[in-house]
Amino acid sequence: MRKVNLLKNITCIKCAKEKEKDRNFYNTRSELYKTLGKIPVCKQCIKSIINYDDMETIYSFLRQFDIKFSIEHWNSAMESKTDTFARYMTMANSFPQFEGSNWNHSIFEHSDDTNLSKEEKNTASVKSTQKVEPISSDLLIKWGENYTPEEIRAFERKYAMLKNNYQEKTAMHTEALLTYIRYRVKEELATSKGDSKSAKEWGTLAKDAATAAKINPSQLSKSDLSDGLDTFGQLVRSVEQAIDIIPILPQFKEKPQDKVDFTIHCYINYIRDLQGLPLASYEDVYAFYEQRIKEFESRDEE
Repeated sequence: MRKVNLLKNITCIKCAKEKEKDRNFYNTRSELYKTLGKIPVCKQCIKSIINYDDMETIYSFLRQFDIKFSIEHWNSAMESKTDTFARYMTMANSFPQFEGSNWNHSIFEHSDDTNLSKEEKNTASVKSTQKVEPISSDLLIKWGENYTPEEIRAFERKYAMLKNNYQEKTAMHTEALLTYIRYRVKEELATSKGDSKSAKEWGTLAKDAATAAKINPSQLSKSDLSDGLDTFGQLVRSVEQAIDIIPILPQFKEKPQDKVDFTIHCYINYIRDLQGLPLASYEDVYAFYEQRIKEFESRDEE
């Protein structure tokens, strides 16, 4: 039977202050402190030791006092309205999953590898606490409701990659492309899981769907490779439909890069600095140019 220390006060091994045991120290099941029944570091000092932005401080503390780390219970503690570490210690001292456990039983992202680097542990913790956006109703209508969220997101990524190189002239073209994407993604997912049999079956379906959708490179004609631009009118239409066409058209520069202009700008700021004035940006210089041009033009009109 475990003997428990009956003293009302404990001296914290960090701040060296004697404090009331029940109010200022966490309980622990660790065999290292089975007589004391408490972590010999007070709650106030623990707050100064751990940093929720650096999970290594959490791991280091739990390792030192031989307490199991469980990513699932840590995530649950983070959702609590109370202090995360305080809630975690409550679970560690009351949940049956922690009974008879120690640091060597720690679980990081469903792995008991205690040799993970700091960066790997922090990354695993961040990934496990990230909230995944739900699938929208539009995507469910587009791809169907019988697929997992992972598959639907993979479908959408593949669609975004292919849509700019495939002319969806009719609904049938779109449907053919979506069918090909479903089969192709299924093939890739099966391959990543090492399921070669399923990958081969999905690959055959994807190949047939690609032929039907005229996606196979061997089916592409010269017109297809030129995006069907057989006439000047088609070229104009493609240019008008292009994204980000405006930024690449000829335009006046507000900040010319020639040496004379740069020298003028430097001279202006040299004079302003001598006069104790703040340095002028080129936007101010440019605005001055514009104002003088308007004054000149208005004088000519008179």
